[in-house]
Amino acid sequence: MMKSARLRTVILYAVMTVYVTLVSLPLLWMAISALKTNREIFANPFGLPAAPQWSNFVDAWREGVAGYFLNSVLVTGVSVVLIVLVSTLAAYALSRLRFVGRTWIYLLFIAGYAIPLHTVLVPLYQSLNKTNLLNTWPGLIGPYVAFAIPFSVMLLYSFFVDFPTELEEAARLDGCNTWQMLFHVVLPLSKPGMATVAIFQGVFIWNEFLLALLVITDDKLKTLPLGLTAFQGRWAANIPLMMAALTLATAPMLLLYIVLQRQFTHSLAGFSKG
Repeated sequence: MMKSARLRTVILYAVMTVYVTLVSLPLLWMAISALKTNREIFANPFGLPAAPQWSNFVDAWREGVAGYFLNSVLVTGVSVVLIVLVSTLAAYALSRLRFVGRTWIYLLFIAGYAIPLHTVLVPLYQSLNKTNLLNTWPGLIGPYVAFAIPFSVMLLYSFFVDFPTELEEAARLDGCNTWQMLFHVVLPLSKPGMATVAIFQGVFIWNEFLLALLVITDDKLKTLPLGLTAFQGRWAANIPLMMAALTLATAPMLLLYIVLQRQFTHSLAGFSKG
């Protein structure tokens, strides 16, 4: 039994090592290519740069990536804050409060998660057009929040269902009302679940292209995925500059995961046990 368990562990680690290698190599190649010259890209595409060209990142930032980057930070940041706030309150209410129609409301959230984005693009565009929300931040952030809430509520609902009610009962005995108990007891201990939602939705919104293409046409308002298409059109011949722009676009999400990885893995471990 011990040998078979050890063999399974070795196989699992081997598979994970291969997977991590396959995922990491393209990112590593992109970052290394961003430090090369155009001549080095074609002469030695898989080698290290003779002299790192850090100026490629400065040039990419100055040539337009800065504006697109800041737009994405604004859109992603506001959207994620609203998603986490609304989803946390909704999931907690559905898991704790007893009221008529609670089950049906939760089923509506599940049904909302089952609706593909592509099926509502036409009515969404018409609605945004009639309300003069095209080419505006609210016109982009609103749909992001609306489409992310069903999945986020389902995720946090399962987290709150397994949350120890003894802590809430102790808080009530100390005189806390529902809001005090939520903000002083439940939310501080729910950071892993909220971090998981923030990572999932942050990565999705940061990389989202189709909805941004539908809503935003003004170059000054474009997010990174949209802006990089225009950047590529201007600098298609300068591959290191393109790689530098892509590296700058990838780095924030990697940093977000590194910062929140402990809460993220703790949350997933809790979900698997549940």
